[in-house]
Amino acid sequence: MSFIENINETVIDICRNAGDILMSGFRSESTVISYKSRTDLVTNIDKESEEYIVSAIKNKFKLHSVIAEEGSGRETDSEYVWYVDPLDATNNFAHGIPFFCVSIGVYSKIEKGIVCGAVFDPCHNEMFYAVKGKGAFCNGLPLKVSGIDDMGIALLATGFPYAKDDMERNNLKEFNRFLPGIQCIRRMGSAALDLCSVAAGRIDGYWEPLLKSWDTAAGSLIVQEAGGTVTKYDGSEYDPEYPEILASNSLLHKKMIQILTSE
Repeated sequence: MSFIENINETVIDICRNAGDILMSGFRSESTVISYKSRTDLVTNIDKESEEYIVSAIKNKFKLHSVIAEEGSGRETDSEYVWYVDPLDATNNFAHGIPFFCVSIGVYSKIEKGIVCGAVFDPCHNEMFYAVKGKGAFCNGLPLKVSGIDDMGIALLATGFPYAKDDMERNNLKEFNRFLPGIQCIRRMGSAALDLCSVAAGRIDGYWEPLLKSWDTAAGSLIVQEAGGTVTKYDGSEYDPEYPEILASNSLLHKKMIQILTSE
């Protein structure tokens, strides 16, 4: 087993254990909800999950950097950076909607990209994972993107940023460009699981603005290893630190770029 595969085995184990933490607080009266803003929720379970994940990473890989959503990470000079979302789709979780996940992606400064990652959906017991160059899998079975090449019958997914009242950046313009010419759009509330849905062939394409690195790091690699394409809106190289993403089954990618970049 290579060093990266060994790291990913740890990623998978950590994701599964963090998923148990999420389920312990799901639809529980003991879960405490607070607000970063009117549209951005956080719970005590987010924080408990992140504390566990960051501690587990530090115990196993003492020198690696960690960038985590709730701010408990650390920066080092290591080659490897862990992007941690301890609870993606907190709004779903807080409202009792069974669609949320743990997402962890590992970036290599030498490779200049995500080299491994996992996304765990504890409600459906689905563990999505990938190692660069080794394929993408869900519960041990290979993932493959869809074969849809006609936008007219494409099922897409997207999400809306917290800045709902910012009409220039709230994704409504892009949404309205896509909607008339496709089968339909799903808005499910988890960027990481939307990306995994592209990898699994359940969704044909996905785009979203104003995301954070921990939202997309793991899912981006899972899509690519399943045969899909992941870029910025204009087709340039995906960057986990850049706040937008376009992912597709590859067959629809050029058309989606055209739609996203049209005026």
